[in-house]
Amino acid sequence: MERNARRRFLLATAACLAGCGGGSSAPDTAASAPAPSPPAPVAPGGPAGTVETLTVASRALGHTMNVQVYRPPGDAHLPVLYLFHGFGGNGAAYFDAGLAINRTADRLIAAGTIAPLVIVAPDYDNGFGVNTTPAQGTLSAGGTIGLYEDYLLQEMLPAVEARLGTTVARADRRVGGVSMGGFAALHLALRHPDLFARVGAHSAALWDYSAADQFTGQRDWLYPTPALRAERDPLLLATQADLRGLRFYLDVGDGDALRRQDEAMQVVLTAHGAASELHVAAGGHDATFWRSRLESWLKFYAAA
Repeated sequence: MERNARRRFLLATAACLAGCGGGSSAPDTAASAPAPSPPAPVAPGGPAGTVETLTVASRALGHTMNVQVYRPPGDAHLPVLYLFHGFGGNGAAYFDAGLAINRTADRLIAAGTIAPLVIVAPDYDNGFGVNTTPAQGTLSAGGTIGLYEDYLLQEMLPAVEARLGTTVARADRRVGGVSMGGFAALHLALRHPDLFARVGAHSAALWDYSAADQFTGQRDWLYPTPALRAERDPLLLATQADLRGLRFYLDVGDGDALRRQDEAMQVVLTAHGAASELHVAAGGHDATFWRSRLESWLKFYAAA
């Protein structure tokens, strides 16, 4: 059963975010390679931003990692949004190879609907944004072992901001992600609330140890002991973190098998005084749902 669940998860996630699928809701069908998402139209006369690939040499991971960076037109001091990809994906899947969030941002910026912002989408394998080692267990159910929290916060983040040529204050730094990336965004923001002002978790991969839990092999790898669960689980971290100054935006499809867990996250956040909103909208755990949410995401992230 665990093997079948993991197979469905890998197929669905790869199809929906890694640029290998077009949002099919049939997880047991092998994904084909479709054309990229059709570009969203830019407002008449509106300039387009650029997407470039940066590389960061990581001592924490022992190799070089790619980072995709969208820069809107202009050269002003701008907020920076860090977006984490889903399981089996990569940072490029947010842009023209997949969700095309850059085209939506171009259109909204040109129309004056949102203020410009930089979007940074780093590769981080299947690392969940967590520091893991072989000593903590190697039965990872597809998760990648490594010091990914250290890489993302101590190496990637300062390297990117140095290349942007600006000092980014906490008030101008946002973090979010889909599925595994939603877990990573919550995990990092709740462990380091001094770094971010806005946090988005979209169809976040979470576990509440109910019968509805999905992908329990990954859960048991991430939380092999009560002590490590306390250090990693967003549902527990939210009960201890300083939530002042953080705003949260959660959304999930009404047909998503992770809906219960995401709703539980909202309950915990609001119970502990967080400024948090939850949106349950029509859809599942797929790229069709995520594309339908891009405008709402960007309006949240671009707000002052």
